[in-house]
Amino acid sequence: MCVLLLVQLGNNCTDKDCKLTNGKYKVVYEEQFSNYPKFEFEINGQNLTEINSERNRNYIIENLGENSFRLKSLEKLTDPLNEFQKTLMSHGKPYYEITDCKNDTIEFIMRVNLHVISHSGKFVRIE
Repeated sequence: MCVLLLVQLGNNCTDKDCKLTNGKYKVVYEEQFSNYPKFEFEINGQNLTEINSERNRNYIIENLGENSFRLKSLEKLTDPLNEFQKTLMSHGKPYYEITDCKNDTIEFIMRVNLHVISHSGKFVRIE
């Protein structure tokens, strides 16, 4: 009985339509990731554009299945990856897993693969 309850709590999003819809969002990281660079982004269809960040990069949202997606850069990367980025990429391609949503807030986990979490937080709709 306890195991069933834990499984249900871990999948709050499966019964909801937790999707990033057109609009502007800000990223709010969980406390342990609060030193990560803050940024906002805008969704227009399957396109995501960073705003208020250092580079304002453009991505295509690649849906991976129910409640998960990956961002594919539209720009050619000219900067070589640092050692940490190389290590992350060696474990798999990072992707976002949406874990819950309420009103204008979508909770997420950024996974490197099924077993490795890079960071987590919330996408909060601002427009």
